[in-house]
Amino acid sequence: MHFLLIGAGLFLLFGMTQEQSSDAPNRIVVSPSQVEQLAAQFKRTWLRPPRQEELARLIEGYVRNEVYYREALAMGLDRNDPQVRQRMRLKLEFLLEDLTAEGAPSDEVLTKFMQQHPDDFHLEPRVSFLQLYLNPEKHRDFAADTKRLMASLEAGAAPESVGDPTLQQMEYVLASQSAIARDFGEELALEVVTLAPGEWVGPLFSRLGGHLIKVTERVEGRTPALAEVRSQVEREYLARRRQELKDMAYQKLREGYEVVIEQPASADDRGLAAAEERVAR
Repeated sequence: MHFLLIGAGLFLLFGMTQEQSSDAPNRIVVSPSQVEQLAAQFKRTWLRPPRQEELARLIEGYVRNEVYYREALAMGLDRNDPQVRQRMRLKLEFLLEDLTAEGAPSDEVLTKFMQQHPDDFHLEPRVSFLQLYLNPEKHRDFAADTKRLMASLEAGAAPESVGDPTLQQMEYVLASQSAIARDFGEELALEVVTLAPGEWVGPLFSRLGGHLIKVTERVEGRTPALAEVRSQVEREYLARRRQELKDMAYQKLREGYEVVIEQPASADDRGLAAAEERVAR
């Protein structure tokens, strides 16, 4: 069914482009719909319809563009230009997206998609914690200083009075594992999300140095219900589905071409050919 729809869409697209290019090279027709489109574009920009002289200038600008475009094509200026080729490719891809557009997927389709890609929608564990930074450069006996600071915290010292200055915040509230990793690195994030709430722990090490950590709350990671993340699931599903259909359309188009890939000669081959030529002389 998809191939039939894509084929029908490509047939219509080809028919429209053939019809648009059927005019004689020296005949430019400005249709009523094109005039209405020019007037509508003017109205969207200036919030009023164009006057007669303004509309005449818009039409003349359209004709000028068409003249330049046809003359450029006649001179072959579109050939071997990577920017032109890229713009034409993008335009065709946009047309293919319109041809392969689908309606809103059902809950059953999205639920199945979630089950096929569980890691994409898994909710990360989140933790609230306090962190006190220990700069290794400021502690000659790092192990002894850490024990002393831990003892003071257990004795009731205010966390603000312990640790070294840092740009990182001291308190994090229900931070996700990825958010912690952005600030401290993956290794520390993996350790923090597994800690049980309660006591001070440390030192744990990140790319910045040492840290004393106290987790105050932890929310386990889980797979959400569809209703919680439906918009995200639908957005991801439609994006992948559009890409699949575009790939199918491309493969259908590619079947009409014979592709020959000629490999460049290696340096050894070129040297051998030159030597054979000298011998032949």
